[in-house]
Amino acid sequence: MSLWHETRGIGPDLVLLHGWGLSSAIWGDFADRLTEQYRVTLIDLPGLGRSLPVGDMSLDVVVEALLAVAPERAHWLGWSLGGQLALALAQQASERVKSLSLIAANPCFVARDDWSCAMAPEVFGAFVESLADNEAKTLQRFAALQTRGSVRARDELKQLKAVIANAKPQALAPALMLLKSDLRPALATLGCPAQLILGAEDQLVPQALAAEAQHLNNNLSVEVLEQGAHLPFISHADRVLASIQRQVDATDAAG
Repeated sequence: MSLWHETRGIGPDLVLLHGWGLSSAIWGDFADRLTEQYRVTLIDLPGLGRSLPVGDMSLDVVVEALLAVAPERAHWLGWSLGGQLALALAQQASERVKSLSLIAANPCFVARDDWSCAMAPEVFGAFVESLADNEAKTLQRFAALQTRGSVRARDELKQLKAVIANAKPQALAPALMLLKSDLRPALATLGCPAQLILGAEDQLVPQALAAEAQHLNNNLSVEVLEQGAHLPFISHADRVLASIQRQVDATDAAG
């Protein structure tokens, strides 16, 4: 079954993938500004927003569903869970990806013995349990964590709550499990230009990821935005737009 998607604008193809519990509506004005220069494809992730769940909601099945509605070859922009999915997609179908922009995305979101710059497993486990007990309360808590420390926390929380209120997700739990994926090998072997944009105050994806990600891939461009949290494309929209434009233009100029 086809995922909900929308394409608008004129220019190089750019695909946007949102984060967990939300829909592509979270991109808001940021997506509108991108359409002034790019042909933007917005996709609601499987089981979230206006998209129905796909198959067993495994990583491979989700990636296949995303590829089915995406342009044949495009630049990809993934935020949070969307960044992990973009990494998986670049690993499985590198010919479809011209460049990769990751915003507040961790290739390994849940910490492991050899990966401390991530969410503690017990914290993630508490989220899983909370979700089973009360979906609405868990989403509100998650929204608050995403905005904490941001210079525009109030604006971000208002936008998050508006999107959550209208998202009506059908597969929150399976989509949450996708965050447990370990995409470090995908990041280490990327064959396309890639950048990582982080918020210095992010409570979900720590600033310490910057150095560790570059250890995995020394060609990765990393930018850390002061007073930014988990939604730097809202709090630092101009900076993020400029970074994406530089990468897309440089990649296309290089052929």
